[in-house]
Amino acid sequence: MRSPVALLSGLVLAAGLLLAPHAAAAVPGLEGVPHFDHIVVLTEENEAAATTFAADSPAKYLKSLRSKGVFLASYYGTGHASLDNYIAMVSGQPPQPATMSDCLALSLWSCVQPQGLQAGGRNLADQLEEAKLSWRSYQDGTTTPCFHAKYAAGDVAPDPYQGNSTTGAKNYADRHNPFLYFPNVIGNQARCNAHQRPFTDLARDLARGSLPAFSFITPDTCNDGHDNPCAGKKVGGLTTVDSFLKANVPALLRYLAAHNGLLVINFDEGGTPSSPQDAVANSAEYSCPSCAGLGIGGRTGAILVSPRLRQGLTVTTGYDHYSLLRTIEDSFGISEHLGEAGRATAMTDAFRGSR
Repeated sequence: MRSPVALLSGLVLAAGLLLAPHAAAAVPGLEGVPHFDHIVVLTEENEAAATTFAADSPAKYLKSLRSKGVFLASYYGTGHASLDNYIAMVSGQPPQPATMSDCLALSLWSCVQPQGLQAGGRNLADQLEEAKLSWRSYQDGTTTPCFHAKYAAGDVAPDPYQGNSTTGAKNYADRHNPFLYFPNVIGNQARCNAHQRPFTDLARDLARGSLPAFSFITPDTCNDGHDNPCAGKKVGGLTTVDSFLKANVPALLRYLAAHNGLLVINFDEGGTPSSPQDAVANSAEYSCPSCAGLGIGGRTGAILVSPRLRQGLTVTTGYDHYSLLRTIEDSFGISEHLGEAGRATAMTDAFRGSR
């Protein structure tokens, strides 16, 4: 007969074997996309891959990140103007007439309502919260949580926050802040306050070890390259993009490397054909037949950075913002694919040989 001590030890060991795998198990990824504990998407503005990654491009730091991960040479925007691209990234919604014009003539209220009619306004934030995963959107140029233009039923005044440096928000633009455009986010003050944060909160969260599972980072319209030159300056475009990235990305990468994280740096849209002849002659820049969005937003390229990836790999498979959304869903083990992400190709090729 075993002694009481031996019996107790055996019971403890058995309990540990039963409990430990459950407690330590990671949520598996789907479709060949590995699970990451943290995914960060940082979106810049309005540059074609042929310009950004050219030999003479001023984006030297950005180009150097190619050696730290995977370069998606055939990554495309899904529309033109900005807002339709940002909404696509977090909901899979296709471009709408209002979003294709950045809702420039509309109030924030008028612009948001149609998004709520598309699949009930369902978005990545809903999926993450249902999976009990944390998320935040870090917005450069803002100083208070849930910052945005007036949002009130019946308001018709055009949204003043367009990143034109004439408002109190300076270079912040609502149209580059995608989660605002869903009624269940902007219409819920407590939810919006908790998740829509000033960019300065990012450094605090890194220091505290509290970066959420998913982060969306929008630099202001100077730091994202939209303005060239920036208001009151002689520089802008890729020069200010690179300065912003060089100042802020290293600390983020150190955190992600230590916490099973992935950084995605993309651009909302690329170039547009100057003529039908240009479109034909340079079809690879303006068309991606294998992409759910057909590449109509132009080829921008994107970089995925993580020590788990094959370092320095270039992937030429056609991807777009819908592919990005599907890949995020897959990594977090979310089998539901929103909107056009349901037809998109997951970025499986980018993760072949990953650790």
